[in-house]
Amino acid sequence: MSNNLLAALPEELTRFTQLPNAEGHNAVWDFAKSPDGRFYVSVCGENEKPLTALLYEYYPKTGDIRLIFDVANAWIVDARQMPPSKIHTSIDFLPDGRLIMATHNTAPAPGHKQWMYEQYYEDPWEGFPGSIVMIVDPDTNEVQVRGIPVPRESMYGGMLGNDPRFYYFLGYMRGHFYRLDLETNEVKDYGKVSEFSSCRLVKDREGRLYGSSYTGGVWRYDPATERIENAKARFTSPNGTKHRRQFIFAVHSPRNTIFMVDNMDGELLELDPETLEATNHGPIHLPEQRPVNPYGIGGLAADDDFVLYYGLKTYDGYSPIRLVRWDVLNGGAPENLGLVTPAGKDSQYLCEMIFDDEGKLHMVDVCGEFSPYILAVDAKKLRPPGPDAPNAALRPYSEPDYNGVGAPAYMHIVARDTRTVPLHQHMAWPDTAVRHMRYANGKLYAVTGRERAMLLELDRDATEPTKATVVSASAPISCLDWEDDAILLLTDDGRVAVLDLAGVGVRSAAEPTVSSGVKLSALHCALGGGAALASDENGALYSLRIATGACAPLPHAGSVPPGGGIVRLDGRRLLLSGRNDELLLYDAAEGSCEALEARAPSIRGRAFLATVTGGVTLADGTIVAGTRDGLLFTLSPDLRRRTTYGRLFSAGELRRFVRLGDVVAAGVYGGSKDAGHVFRFSPAEGFVDLGRPRVIKDNNDLRDVDTEWASIHYISCLAYATEDDALWVASGELYGCIVRYEGVAVPVGGSSGGERA
Repeated sequence: MSNNLLAALPEELTRFTQLPNAEGHNAVWDFAKSPDGRFYVSVCGENEKPLTALLYEYYPKTGDIRLIFDVANAWIVDARQMPPSKIHTSIDFLPDGRLIMATHNTAPAPGHKQWMYEQYYEDPWEGFPGSIVMIVDPDTNEVQVRGIPVPRESMYGGMLGNDPRFYYFLGYMRGHFYRLDLETNEVKDYGKVSEFSSCRLVKDREGRLYGSSYTGGVWRYDPATERIENAKARFTSPNGTKHRRQFIFAVHSPRNTIFMVDNMDGELLELDPETLEATNHGPIHLPEQRPVNPYGIGGLAADDDFVLYYGLKTYDGYSPIRLVRWDVLNGGAPENLGLVTPAGKDSQYLCEMIFDDEGKLHMVDVCGEFSPYILAVDAKKLRPPGPDAPNAALRPYSEPDYNGVGAPAYMHIVARDTRTVPLHQHMAWPDTAVRHMRYANGKLYAVTGRERAMLLELDRDATEPTKATVVSASAPISCLDWEDDAILLLTDDGRVAVLDLAGVGVRSAAEPTVSSGVKLSALHCALGGGAALASDENGALYSLRIATGACAPLPHAGSVPPGGGIVRLDGRRLLLSGRNDELLLYDAAEGSCEALEARAPSIRGRAFLATVTGGVTLADGTIVAGTRDGLLFTLSPDLRRRTTYGRLFSAGELRRFVRLGDVVAAGVYGGSKDAGHVFRFSPAEGFVDLGRPRVIKDNNDLRDVDTEWASIHYISCLAYATEDDALWVASGELYGCIVRYEGVAVPVGGSSGGERA
């Protein structure tokens, strides 16, 4: 009997429940069943209107619903800010029967033309304040708000540990994994585990938690050791890197394994928690329907016999999502059960599906013309529709274009060619945080590592290191370019090493001889004569002779303020900060220090944040520098005239300056909590934001670029190759990467395009 792919699910086997959508709520992103068999559903607003999330109890026997609360009544929502529009994959159940959950945001603030979460990330008035954690009593409707665990972060994938004191969750913006202690309110940040936006966690019987990156790399967290490890399993796609491959659904099997599937071009992986062995059972599409275009999965559930049910969304022409069944443990193949289109209400996507205690399957429709609704189906009676089954009367539907701004809302750095080096796919994750980069001899060299130091070598067009050498058993804390072919490295145990780029190895260096109780914490620049400028934990400056290790205080130099930097003007003169907005000129040859008449620019009342955090000298002697408060300024070659150019955002320092030729400088905006941008400066064009190192293929500029995804939040450093006009941007976090931009464009007008530098 041939299978009829145009037939719908039989109406007589289904029951339709419309969820409230009169105000514009168009989605559900959490549908959960409690241990005592009660169902809860979050009704959400997405894309278009500034709505807040609603939580309902759903009664599977009757299809009735009961409102428990509206987030707007539980939390003060500022009318100018982005609202808590969702409760997203975060509902879990405390031992006493109460629910714990968190809000998420994908809806605009009133007055915004579209949802622009990252664009407004650091806006104090119109951004997203951060997700709130709530504990809800479903019997009394009482909502206990626990506050915002991570300011400005939106929470995904919340789950209680086996120890219910701890609530774990993922961050949308930064891709970090967090733990909230419900007894002490302490939040622990375990670092970056995804490029960004990974929305699901699953827990094994031992309480170990599993998640994945946006690009399909599976990882595990063990509460016993409090460590994250690479599970080695990876979701891949026949379409290469074009689409996201993140893990989105999971079910536990009778043989103590976890079946996991990714959301685009899905394949079914079976993971053994004890061995971390992964078995690939193949793609989720139908054997008789091999999609040309990418396909997605919507919902995943297993019946009492562990037969899998899920929604399959294809894009080879118009089609509602269809329900598919797969008896995977018995060697079956995916089989079509029919299109989800009750009474002509075509479903475009199913976010979740759950079996009740009577074997009925409850599926939640989202983001369509009639959304959201719940369709209950008697799965036991379903059979694949034969050739005599009538075709569904389809109503072709296209989702509205919610992009009210268009290309001017894009934030990525525009370049002639963009290439991501995903270090996390080729190295141990703790080794991928980049400390320093230098381009020399036609290659890029990078010092990486958090628990040990490594020296990486990358060819011009490499997407993985061609060489990786372990150079120390201790972690790198500071580096600087040294001589013509070396990098100077300071490790956390106070040792200094010279990294030979020609041999990609280590030259011996004498151990610094410092006074008792003094520990060097930073290297700043070369002083000439084989000496480097270093500072200790209190900011005191030293001349360190690399050949002998002799380390002497720099006379009359004062100290570097916290968070401050030093700008090397030439072979003997240094620019550094004094008190508040004071600028000091130090002459290393004479050992003298004088205060300049010119001062660092400051915001009125915050001169104490005018500390210089970095800078560079252009070919004509003009000094370009930035402050801890984010102000960019120049000093004329004679150090008498200061020109101030303003700031990019409301917070964040300017640092890691590099020269792009004789008259152009670039640098990094933002510290560890900011969303890092790369900026450009030239006297002719002024201070320009080049954008974020964000290779996210949600726009026409990047959609078809044949490279891996990336989203660097904390930018650690830059490097520039003059011969290729290539700017390298590196991540300073776990799960790190480097992005290479050849021919960076300078934005013009309001478009995403630009003109070559």
